[in-house]
Order: sequence, then C-alpha cells, then structure tokens
Amino acid sequence: MPLCVECECTAVKLRCWSGRGCYHRKKQSRMTFLLVLITLFAADPAEPDSISSDSTRTVERLETIAYSADSMVFHPDTGDLILIGSASLDYRDMTLRSDTVEYSAEDEIITARGESELLDRGEAVFGNGMTYSIATRKGRIIDAASQYEFGFYTGSTITRIGRNEFNIVDARFTTCDEDSIHYYFYCPVMKVFPDDKAVARPVYLYVEDTPVLYFPYWVFPIRRGRQPGFTMPKFGQTSRDGRYLREFGYYFVFSDYADLWVHGDIMEKTRFVLAADERHRIRYLCNGNLRTEWRREFLSHRDRWMVFGNHLHDFPDGTTVRVQGEFLSDNSYLEETQQNPEDRMTGELHSWISVNRYFGRMSFQAAFDRTSYLNTDPDTIPGEVESNQELPDIRLSLPSSPLFRAPSDPSLIRPWHSIYWNANAHYLSRDRRMEESRATNSALKLTSGLTGSSRLWGWLSIAPSIHARGTVYDRDRNDENYPWWLHASANLSVSTDIYGIFSTRLFGLDALRHTITPAVSFGLAPDRYLNSSGLMNSDSAGSEYYVFSDFGLPSSSRTVSFSLQNRLEGKMSERDRITRFDIASLHLSTSVNLEDSVTPFSPLSANLDISPSSRFSITGNGSWDLYENKLTNLSVSSSLRLSGYDRTLLPDSGITRPGMPIRMVVSHYYRHGFEDTGSISKLRFSASLDLTPGWSLEYSAYYDILGESFINQSYTLRRDLHCWEAIFVRHISDVDSGFYFKINIIDIPDIKIEQHVSNF
Repeated sequence: MPLCVECECTAVKLRCWSGRGCYHRKKQSRMTFLLVLITLFAADPAEPDSISSDSTRTVERLETIAYSADSMVFHPDTGDLILIGSASLDYRDMTLRSDTVEYSAEDEIITARGESELLDRGEAVFGNGMTYSIATRKGRIIDAASQYEFGFYTGSTITRIGRNEFNIVDARFTTCDEDSIHYYFYCPVMKVFPDDKAVARPVYLYVEDTPVLYFPYWVFPIRRGRQPGFTMPKFGQTSRDGRYLREFGYYFVFSDYADLWVHGDIMEKTRFVLAADERHRIRYLCNGNLRTEWRREFLSHRDRWMVFGNHLHDFPDGTTVRVQGEFLSDNSYLEETQQNPEDRMTGELHSWISVNRYFGRMSFQAAFDRTSYLNTDPDTIPGEVESNQELPDIRLSLPSSPLFRAPSDPSLIRPWHSIYWNANAHYLSRDRRMEESRATNSALKLTSGLTGSSRLWGWLSIAPSIHARGTVYDRDRNDENYPWWLHASANLSVSTDIYGIFSTRLFGLDALRHTITPAVSFGLAPDRYLNSSGLMNSDSAGSEYYVFSDFGLPSSSRTVSFSLQNRLEGKMSERDRITRFDIASLHLSTSVNLEDSVTPFSPLSANLDISPSSRFSITGNGSWDLYENKLTNLSVSSSLRLSGYDRTLLPDSGITRPGMPIRMVVSHYYRHGFEDTGSISKLRFSASLDLTPGWSLEYSAYYDILGESFINQSYTLRRDLHCWEAIFVRHISDVDSGFYFKINIIDIPDIKIEQHVSNF
C-alpha cells in the first residue's frame, strides 16, 4: 500500500484512511520538496583486456525535479506522483505551473491538466493542458497562448518534436491587445525554430475576421535584434516616373557593429537605381556611414552616381580622425533626383579629412578640405568660384597660461600674477578654381599675446593686452619668394557693472535684476611693419601681399570703442528651488577712428534679444549711420511656440473635457533691403491638432510675404486605429506637388498599403 507522506498512514488516491480526516491540503502555506524522481541508467558495454567480455559497466545519470503543491500523492511502488492545487514543477530550465500535474514514472511523462503555464528560459506559454515526455523531450500544449516581444501568439496545439523544433496547428499572431482583436495572421500549419525562424504555409491576413491578404508561403526571422533578410518594398505612382517599386533589397548584418543595406528602385518610365547604405559604430572608438547610389536614366541614356560618407575615429592616445566625402557625377544630381526638398536645395558639396591631437597643453589640428559649388553659372557671372580647396590647413595652439606662477598664499598675489600669454600658428595652402582661371596661395601665420586683468577699487575692471603677429607667404604679388612681415598692436579695456534689483510679483516673478555694463577700449596699431627691407609703411602692404582666408594685412589704427550692455534677468522661487533666467538684453556699440578726421565714427550697432519664456523670442540686429542719419542694416527674427488645450474647438457634446490638444509654431524672418539688396520677409508656420483620441491634423507652410506666394505647404491627416494607423499627406510647392496615402500596422510598419503620387 502507498504511504501518506503527511501522516505516514496507508493512502489510496487522495483520501487518508487513518481516521484522522486529513486530505493533505495546506491552506496557509505550500510545502516544497526536492526529491529524486528519476534515476536513469545507460548501459555502456566495455571490453578491456583485463575484464571478461561478458562483464558490463553501468553509468548512472541522475536528474532531479523540484516541485510544490497544495496537496500531493506519491505511490512508492510505481513511482507515480500527483500534485493537486497550485502545482509547480521545475525541471532544468523550465517551470510548469498548473491546477493539477501528474507524473508517470513508467512512461516518464508529465501531464498538466486545467489552466497551465510553461516558462522556458524566460518565455511564458499558457494553455488548457500540457503533456511532456522526459525521455524524448517532446511535448504538446493544448489551446496554447503566448506573448513574444510585441505580439501575441495562439494555437490549438503546439508540439515539440525536437530540441529546437516546434509544430503549431491553427497558429494566429496579432499585436492587438483588445479582447476583440482587430486583425490577426492565421496559418493552418507552422514550423518554428526558436531564436531562428518560422516557416508558415499558407498565411492569411484577417481584418475583423475577414480575410484580406493571402501568402502561399512565408519565412520570417524570429531572432532577437537586427537580422538579415529581404526588405519590404514601396509601391506607388508618380506623374513623372509612372508606376514604381522602391527600396526593395537585402539587409546584411555583419556583426553587432556593422550592417549593410543593398537595395534598388525601378521606375516604369524614367530610371533604374541601385544603392547601398553601410553603417558602422563601436562605442568610444568609431562610427560612420557610407551611401552610394548609381542610376541608369532611360530617356537620356545617362549613368549618374552619388557617394556620400563620413567616419569618426577616436584612437586610444587621444588622436581623433574625422572624414567626410561628398561626390556627385554632375552638379544637377541632387536637384533632379532627391525626394527631400532640403536635399534638392543643397548648393555645395563639402569633403574633408581632419586630424586632432593634444600634446600636453598644445593642440594640433590638420585638415584637408574641398568645397564644390553646385549652383554656379560662370557664363553669366564672370569670375564665379567653382571650387575651393585647402590642402592642407594646419593649426597649432597653446592656450592661455599664467606668465608668472601665483603663490599659494592669496595675500601674496600681485597684479603681475594675472598676466597670461598664448601662442598660435596657422599654415594654409589654398587652391581656388574659376571657369577660366585658378588662384593658389599658401602662407604661415604666427601670433602671440600677453593679456592681463585686474580690478581696481573693487568695481572697475581693467584688461590690457599686447599682440604680435607675423606672416610668411610662398610668394608676393611681385613673384618674390617667401616674403614676410611682422606687426604688433596693443589694447586696453575698461568696464564696470551697475546693478539694480527690483522686487515684483509680475507674472509670478520674485525679483528683477537689471545689469548695465559700460565699456571703453583703446586700440593702437603702428603704421609701420617690419619685413626683409626694414620698416615699411602699412599703406604699401596691399600692393605687395595677398589677402585670403584669415590672412590679412598689417594696418595702422588708433581706435576708441564704446559699448553699453543692458541685461534684464528674472528670479522665480518654487518651493525650495530658485530659478534665474534671462528676459532681455540690448547691446549698443560704436567706435571712433582717430586717424580719420572726416568720418571718425563707425555706424552705431544694436543687438536686441527678448526671450521672456521658452515659448517666445525676438532677435533684432541693426546699424545706424551717424553721418547720413539713416539705417544701413536691419534684420528681425521671431518665433512663437504654443501648446495646450483650446476649449473653443470642442463640439457641444455635453461631455466635460479640458479641450483639444493643440501645438503651434510660428517663426518670421525679416531683412530690410538697402540700395543693392532687396527686402526679405518670410513666414514659417506649423500646427498640429488632436481632434479626437484617434484623429489628428497637421499643417505646415512656408510663405513669402513680400512675394505674396507660398513656397511650400503640407497637410497631414492621421487616424489612430489602435493597432493600425492611417496617414494622408498633401504637399504643394513650385518644385513638387502630390499626395501620399498609407495604412499600416503600427508595430509592423512593413505591413502596409500605400500610394504616392508626386513629381519625384
């Protein structure tokens, strides 16, 4: 007779016959046992010389199962075990939970009855019954359901036929989490290879239980992370290209740090395109990408191409290398081929390579740079630059450091301890090419300076400085080799700060602080410079030396500059936190040229910046000619950002709601025209409105106010269908007009229906 494991009586099935009335159920706690359930023996015959041929060696393989339940029955004579009530069983890397679990020792089969849950390496599968064979490691789940990443899976049966192979009957998959699912994929038979792929045939797409798509055969990866495979193409039609198929290709994953997408476009009327997009990234070491594109145009029988790429590499010794390359087969390539309006308006190509490195305090930078201009028209504009090369551009810099070491005792610090010095070197070789001419120049410039700062009487700041610079050229205008010159200048700046603090409760502020900073600087540069011929007058430098990039000429000056800085700041306290922010600033400046007796004063410049909040800002720049008493420059830019709820847009539904979420951005730029330049006034506007939880509307426009015409407009209507989304875009511009419509599954954007009609 089997023994009761709780009271040691003889037990039959579940009832205890000891007369004590125990049913082996624990209501307050669960008992947990760790028992040796299985002892498997595998005979391995051996025939060594020292042992007779009929002898055998037995190897014992021991496996254990940990289990718990509200009650249990164990039959010692058969080894069978029944777990009843909240049964849990752990075997290797799997955990089984069910209402009832039965183990048959003779067949080595585990059977779960009722609602069951199987955990296998973190993945959970639910069902109404499960059977598993320990000997064959095969199993079956009835009415299975599981969640994998972002989707939900069900099947009438899931059968494990191998260590890494499952068969699913009546498989269904959806990303919809509603009780009444909006869509699902159905497959009568599916074979799944965990962490590899799933093979299904056929596959039906149901929407509201109505079949809408059919795939006779489908193989899709189920590995985690980026996986290689074919990409879903885009279908559509444009007025220029006719019907098209775009972005159909194959995605390669070389490692965790690099991938490649090879794809192509087929346009019915115009062209065939092959492209490759490569990306690579290793954290703290390098990153970059490379895009290549080749196209055959049917009408013109032209082959055109594009190569764009960049790379950043940080070496362990602190060296940084940056590379960027932009190359086209012809200047009109971007304008005629790109879908993005901003790409079509690109006016130049910029390719360069730079190397940066610190040697102690000194920084080193070398660059090789080439800029090509795409919108040139040399036939109508004489001398227009087609390309500009800087090969190489080398800079060495020693940052400011104290000339005299300051003592550790603050009482021993003297004014000369605030004197700093710096040095810089710049070598540039430039090659500028026009349609019928070419200009090449190279030069080396050395600069060094001493600067100091001190504060007198605690309120007056004084900052003197002395600078020296020298330049060596490859040649001068007279074709003399390696001409050079040396020149020096001095400057003295005096400034102070005047503060005013005002308490206020305006707009929730606690206080306002107004800071006025008047400053005067005196600059002196002699009218003599030194070269190989001795001291020369600076007026003659322009006829001897070239001027390019930041390589200027020695010039004499005696100037006095005046500036007045006004700054308004606000302070706001909220609980224990104090916030300070800028509200507005106004900077006025002018200078006096003491060597000019006719018009010594320069135009009065003003810079205004108003930003009372993060939502609104105005920036203005202007200059006023003090002699002709008129404006010579004026530009104003402003922006406004609004977001929140507008109750006025709500329909009279009787439902209390805070309003419709609305977001709006308006920006304006104005530049006043003077004599040889025209005025510009352009407005950008974008707004989005959530009409309902499922509907949203977006609008954007770029408008030329003076020209009274739209540069471009775009309308976007979105519909959120829970697990689906629909989008309709209408775009209008002088270059391209059309529309785009798409319906897709949100979590699987490649499952979509779309239509695109435009000029590109």
